Amino acid sequence: MVEGRESVLYALPFCAGNVTGIFLCGHHLFYSWSSGAAASAAMAAGATLAVAAVFRNTAKSWVKTALCMAAVFCCGVFCWSNHEVINIGAAGRGGSGLIEKAAAPAASWLKSGIDSLPMDDYGSNALIKALVTGDQSDVTADVKKAFRDSGASHILALSGMHLAIIYLILSKCLSVLGQSRKADIARFVTILASTLFYSVMTGASPSIIRAFLFILLRETALLAGRTARPVNILCFALTIQCALNPGVITSASFQLSYLAMCGIYFLYPALRGLYPCRVPVLKKVWDSAAMSIACQAFTGPLAWILFKSAPVYFIITNLIAVPLTSALMPAALAAVFLHRLGICPEFLTDGINWCCEFVVWYLEVICQLP
Repeated sequence: MVEGRESVLYALPFCAGNVTGIFLCGHHLFYSWSSGAAASAAMAAGATLAVAAVFRNTAKSWVKTALCMAAVFCCGVFCWSNHEVINIGAAGRGGSGLIEKAAAPAASWLKSGIDSLPMDDYGSNALIKALVTGDQSDVTADVKKAFRDSGASHILALSGMHLAIIYLILSKCLSVLGQSRKADIARFVTILASTLFYSVMTGASPSIIRAFLFILLRETALLAGRTARPVNILCFALTIQCALNPGVITSASFQLSYLAMCGIYFLYPALRGLYPCRVPVLKKVWDSAAMSIACQAFTGPLAWILFKSAPVYFIITNLIAVPLTSALMPAALAAVFLHRLGICPEFLTDGINWCCEFVVWYLEVICQLP
């Protein structure tokens, strides 16, 4: 039995059903009736196939598997069609949930705290605000261009990598609780509440929600004493996200985020295993380069189709930019809290300012390479 095969067999048909729903309901002129008809037909077909799969008395397991896949496909069509029906009925209405309302003051407090940090160059404040909160409004066009052309746009745009850094920090800090059952539950609740709050506070982009679902599924598996298999986590997160918001499947951020994770899960281990010697320092460099290659191999073709962009020096870009920006995030958060308390040391803000200026300078140098 291939690891994760069952989750793949059901995740892919569900997404294929979503895409089919796009074509079935893709004409604005027929939205009102085609979406409802497609939703009703898909629901009926899915229910019929699911019942047939359960009560089918046959020795051929592939028949039952095919029926289940067909039922899941119909569920995908239903989710998209129902999504369109809801959108039609809710046109012109808006609102925000309880978590969004609670997160808004925190986001405003964090942004104002970053703006108030005593940096020599306000461009550093703007860059930190983009890295931590996703707000790029104060980042200059030249800096945005440097990140984009050098292959570091995923760093500037808030992505799953940023939430992964928050997750690692929380995991390290909470490891002091020990290994008891109560400590595991406390760690589970704290991590999920914190990452969910941060996800909503920073805008809940598709890539951020993808990362949160990965954390949710992984922590749930660990709490239940199960093995957190990467393929299962990938497929379950994909299915859940498409079910909750079928429209997200058309988002470039969503597509690139999942393609990057496919590269990390399927290609990166093979590339990492090719390292020829055992020098620890060079092994770290090799792992970082392998990660960049794996992600670029999966996301590069789509990025070219969507943006007509193919950075040549993405490996040397990420070797320096990713570690520095990963260190900048926790340092900046610490500086904000200490500055609010009036005890922020000058060397901390000076170090953050220097790192920001160095990252921008480094990316500009990369962009000037032939």
